[in-house]
Amino acid sequence: MRSRGKYASLALQVALALVVAGASAACGDSPKSGEALPAAEFLFAAGDSTYWVRSDGEGMRVRSAPILLTDVDGRLFEIFLAADGAEYADASFATTRLWSRALQSRDSTLLFADSTVLRELAAWRKAHPGELEIDPNDEETPDDPRTVVHDELEIIDVHGPYLTFEHLLNADIDGGPPHQHRGRRFVVDVRSGHLASLADLLGADEASRTIAAARTSLAQLTDSIRQAGSGGDDRAEAAVETLDSFVFDSTSFGVTDLARNPAVAFMVPGYSTDGEALALYLPPIGVKVPAWWQAVRATLPEWTADSSRVRWERQAYDVAATPSEDGESLALVLRARGMTSSKKDWPVATVAAPAYQLIALDQPPLDSAARAALARAFDVSTALDGLVQRASWRTAPSRRVPERSRRMPARLRRTTYIATP
Repeated sequence: MRSRGKYASLALQVALALVVAGASAACGDSPKSGEALPAAEFLFAAGDSTYWVRSDGEGMRVRSAPILLTDVDGRLFEIFLAADGAEYADASFATTRLWSRALQSRDSTLLFADSTVLRELAAWRKAHPGELEIDPNDEETPDDPRTVVHDELEIIDVHGPYLTFEHLLNADIDGGPPHQHRGRRFVVDVRSGHLASLADLLGADEASRTIAAARTSLAQLTDSIRQAGSGGDDRAEAAVETLDSFVFDSTSFGVTDLARNPAVAFMVPGYSTDGEALALYLPPIGVKVPAWWQAVRATLPEWTADSSRVRWERQAYDVAATPSEDGESLALVLRARGMTSSKKDWPVATVAAPAYQLIALDQPPLDSAARAALARAFDVSTALDGLVQRASWRTAPSRRVPERSRRMPARLRRTTYIATP
């Protein structure tokens, strides 16, 4: 991830690229005699979407959705955001909550919520009983209300049971307490909502070593900035004025990966001279591999030395992707393992970069209940996002062009589902 953040709703151009890829496969790349599609089923997360790919002797089916899924011990969890708030003529309140749900469960788990926005909203309504709420989409909404209380959540990455996200709060209340501007990075267990410490993830000894390494890294970084500032670098001079505001917080960190190995990246919060929230992002620190990482490693992309191709190896097949010249998209292909004659690459789709993870669904195979739950999750996510996208093609005898995408009513967009991560 590399920064993987800002998983957004499904982009129309991505959906159209999928249609083109499916149509190309259907119309111009049917198998030759003796060649057969490898049996495979997996979820592929890239760009801002997840792709559900199923392949067998009858053909290949590809479906995409703006959904973020993670696998924990064979259970799929969906991660999503839900927004709340209110708009008034001279006040704006907006908050976001982070949730997870095991696909075969009806209940969702609250992973994170900051009560500040709704608490200030209740206080503002009490102090302004005559004010009427307005439509936030109204063109006449004031651009600069005197009271603004917003918080934002950005999903950075997900590795098996652990999700990394950032939270930013901005509170400017007319006639109220001092302004609040703060940000922090968190890791949460998608199964329980428990905010994980470094010791939870790595054990006490490795956590202590990692924190010490981060403190050293921060000292080196601030020394470099001070030296650059004294040398006449204008940007460094401006940065020096804020350095004393950056205070190391051992709990403000995220999990990332370096060449499929675990690493920890710290976010050090600070403030500008006018009180706005700032952050220093320290370089990732490699850590000893914890037991829970073993299952994660297989989902992560493995790049060739020249970064010209990324792949995932499975027992019966490989999945690979080649980036476009501009690096904005990936051409995804499927190949059976052990083929010695044609080395056939079966095109799957052209998707937006970057590639995040691949979750195999055939080792062990999905049962009927899990498959139905996954299908429902895709249905709900695409409907709420406003775009339904499916593509399929058959090896023989039929050559079917993928269905056209369909827009859903905007009023259904009540929850923002996010994808890849």
